[in-house]
Amino acid sequence: MNNDFLQEYRQGAEIHRQVRQWAQKTIKPGMTLTEIAEGIEDGVRHLTGHQGLEEGDNLKGGMGFPTGLSLNHCAAHYTPNAGNKMVLQQEDVMKVDFGVHINGRIVDSAFTVAFDHRYDPLLQAVKEATNTGIKASAINLLNSNFID
Repeated sequence: MNNDFLQEYRQGAEIHRQVRQWAQKTIKPGMTLTEIAEGIEDGVRHLTGHQGLEEGDNLKGGMGFPTGLSLNHCAAHYTPNAGNKMVLQQEDVMKVDFGVHINGRIVDSAFTVAFDHRYDPLLQAVKEATNTGIKASAINLLNSNFID
């Protein structure tokens, strides 16, 4: 197997892990969805070293797809447009989905944030279901913090 192929996936995964950890610590009620998306996307661009300002630069590395920030009953794939004024509220549940690519090799994961403790059982159920799915798939994971 081509080691460059694996190295590119590992690089993308490490960048995704760092940006995901930043987002999980930083996202708070009162932030606009645009601020959150820009923070995630700026982090990915910084860590990949590809700002996308030169012709062809986005083909080398950067965002795998637009950041998804889906609130409450919107299940997935909502991306705030520039100038979006939506503000994350204390009672919101938000699904965050973003991807990192290195030479077209996309690493993607999503996570859910909620600040109201009444949603703690929901978040725990999602975590347990994800872990059950991973175990059932018999994937040999090398990263023990797959689910944060």
